[in-house]
Amino acid sequence: MLVGEPETWLAYLHGQQIDNLPLLTSKRPRYRGLFLQVAKFVALLFRDLRLKRPPELKRPAKFLIFAGSANQMGSLEQTIESLKARGEKLVCIADSRLLANKHEDKGYISCQLSVTDIARSFILFATRGLALYRELKARHPVSVSWHFANFCQVYIYLSYFYRVLSQVKPEFVITANDHNTPNRCMLAVAHHLGIKTVYLQHASVSPLFPALRVDYAFLDGQCALDTYLECEPNQPDTVRDVPMPQVILSGQKKHLRRSSGPHENVVGVALNAMDNTKAGIEFINVLVGKGLNVRLRWHPGQALRDTDQYREAFSNSQQVMLSDPRTEPISDFMEQIGWLIAGNSSIHLEAALAGVMPIYYELEPAELPDYYGYVKHGLTEPATSVTEILRLIQNTCDKYTPNAKAVRYYSSTYLTDWESREGDLVVECLERIFEGEALPVDVIEFEHTAKT
Repeated sequence: MLVGEPETWLAYLHGQQIDNLPLLTSKRPRYRGLFLQVAKFVALLFRDLRLKRPPELKRPAKFLIFAGSANQMGSLEQTIESLKARGEKLVCIADSRLLANKHEDKGYISCQLSVTDIARSFILFATRGLALYRELKARHPVSVSWHFANFCQVYIYLSYFYRVLSQVKPEFVITANDHNTPNRCMLAVAHHLGIKTVYLQHASVSPLFPALRVDYAFLDGQCALDTYLECEPNQPDTVRDVPMPQVILSGQKKHLRRSSGPHENVVGVALNAMDNTKAGIEFINVLVGKGLNVRLRWHPGQALRDTDQYREAFSNSQQVMLSDPRTEPISDFMEQIGWLIAGNSSIHLEAALAGVMPIYYELEPAELPDYYGYVKHGLTEPATSVTEILRLIQNTCDKYTPNAKAVRYYSSTYLTDWESREGDLVVECLERIFEGEALPVDVIEFEHTAKT
């Protein structure tokens, strides 16, 4: 597997796009230097060690589903519910850090390593680690001192998923991510074992993503297909046995209730890890000074040091409410706001689908403005100042109607019979694929489309 897809491709973002993602080189990690990076890798090995094997992994299942983040969980939720309603046997696995609280009752089991997994990981590290170090040192020295452990995680996830998929023997593996290390390792193992791979897009995609290589890709809309066609050069020049996908445009997968209408003076502000924390706090204070109430929501993967600053800054504010994505579903957040202000974030699409007006505003000049093309395609309104934001809010205080054509470009089921039933559509397609029957929607042959 590593011959066909080396560590620098399985750890894709760090290995192939580090120069295009400022976040990976701008914020200094806690563990710096080769010694501490290796120590971090060893700590990761034993963090999830469990001697007792979960009973779900002792018997076969038709579907194995993996979620590596809260956003991925949200995109998979409706599909899992639909599979369970049909009585299908499935195993759902998630990163152990996600299962510390409320997600345990959704049927996920924790990603837990066995002694065999650890032994295999050590052997891979011992036999390949030096060559990996030399390659990274020559290509990008910061990859060694800051991110070496991220590349070594490939050995952990390959070992883990090889054991788990060999035990469960699923017909399909399902993931909602194709560029993070654990998800890519699972797909690589599934391809090696001849298991059908299924990808459910969980957020808007960009031309920085890897080439699309799964058996079945359930993309949100035409925009994602167009973007993945641009990603074709993003693949290793090795010989690897991977499928060309069949693409189904199946709409945005997260469950979003339609907002009842604008909430007077309540504005949502969505910040992510790429936004400057201090600038975000200052911006919100300016909005409050203009008489607006603000609901601040950060990214599920936001660093704790950032969220602590937000909590401290607004702990005594009567006009600023905090929306923690780990405890408040996205639909609940959208139902309490009339407008959504964010920079480069796929939450703009979620706002439009929920009937909330999205406003594109950058706290600081972005290296890649309008990353997802929302402004270009008319999904969101741009603003370059607080004055323009206030004007947009004033002009839409009575009624906001999303640009249906723009929304459907990103989510093909918008205003169709399948809207809000995208998870059911995915399962219906998978069931018919398994039985060899015609699908209820068109199938796009990606290989033919890429060539033409």
